[in-house]
Amino acid sequence: MKISLWTRYSALGASSRLRFLQFIPFLEKAGFKVTVSSFFNDRYLQELYAGKKRSVTAVLNFYRQRKKAMRRTPDGIPALIEYELLPHLPWYWEKGFLSRHPYILNFDDAVDIHYEKIPFLKNKYPQLLRHAAGIIAANDSLLNRFGRYNEHIIKLPTIPPELIVPGKNKPARLTLVWTGTPVTGKFLYERSRALQLAAKTVDFELLIVGSADMPLIPGVNCRCIDWSETAEAHALSIAHAGIMPLPDTAFARGKSAYKLICYLRAGIPGIASPVGENCRVIEHGRNGLLADSDSDWVEALKTLSDPERRKTLAAGAAISGEKFALAPAAEKLAEFIRQSFSGK
Repeated sequence: MKISLWTRYSALGASSRLRFLQFIPFLEKAGFKVTVSSFFNDRYLQELYAGKKRSVTAVLNFYRQRKKAMRRTPDGIPALIEYELLPHLPWYWEKGFLSRHPYILNFDDAVDIHYEKIPFLKNKYPQLLRHAAGIIAANDSLLNRFGRYNEHIIKLPTIPPELIVPGKNKPARLTLVWTGTPVTGKFLYERSRALQLAAKTVDFELLIVGSADMPLIPGVNCRCIDWSETAEAHALSIAHAGIMPLPDTAFARGKSAYKLICYLRAGIPGIASPVGENCRVIEHGRNGLLADSDSDWVEALKTLSDPERRKTLAAGAAISGEKFALAPAAEKLAEFIRQSFSGK
């Protein structure tokens, strides 16, 4: 079966890389012939992460390239789409293409929230969802949110790459890790005060894997490094635990808890805000800790400073991480694609 993948980003974008591109070898092995069209390129993301203003000419060119790829695709080729085909444009700009191609929508965030207060866009996702052959959602929040529009929907968590594995050599000092981008770094810095308070009583180092230019947190032993797949995997292998602070907002409740899943795959417990999918991935006291207030975060770090407690939590994390393996997820994806496009 031929299938076209329509991603939001190139390989540098985590959502596109993890929910689409890393599955291509598995899909091809399962008998699919795959083509890929990405909307934004690496340069766009690099400028976004660096806080630079993006070129209007370049953005318009992305739309032209996407429209050209849509015209070039033979009618009837099924499509697996990340969110939407043409960001920030109304449903009717995509309607013609989608009427000629059965399609599945794939979500790892509640992106529809961004359109709810825009009159000409607020009905876009309901229309896309109702007419889709299937929906893939990264978490229970999205499953419930989008299941109202389409009953052919499955949950498929965002799965880490295979190079993330438990490490054996850990530093003597308690080492925490946070992975992400400069854009999502705001969630980390919102917990700066809690980390500063904890640093007064707990000796730890925080590895921030996103960009070497991300700011340090005053009063906290921090190290910021540029993100790459190998840098992330190495940081996770040497860390004792990972952190995932989040605000309690509608958008955050729709996030996929990917950081926590990475931590579990690496065999380390996660400390997380009790928001959305975090509460389903972390079983408090077994594979990690849920922390709400600043004092909760301080207590969580004190708990992790106990080697025996840390060892117990790490064992629980490793067991939990086993259910987030790539090969079974790829098998589930391939079967859902077949079912969706065969009409069964």
